[in-house]
Amino acid sequence: MDKLLQVFISSMIPIVEQKGAILLGILTYDLDVLQVFVISLVGSIIPAPFILLFFNKIFMLS
Repeated sequence: MDKLLQVFISSMIPIVEQKGAILLGILTYDLDVLQVFVISLVGSIIPAPFILLFFNKIFMLS
């Protein structure tokens, strides 16, 4: 898997988010700092609309 894609996907995981994804990209894969920051920022923003959209439906079930 591409290194940037791994950073992108890891930034979407709630526990890891941007902090872990940035460390993964910079320390492990030796990628450019600005590039890693932008990819992890976009990756952490993508799940937000879906969470907000389904927030009420999820809590109505419980």
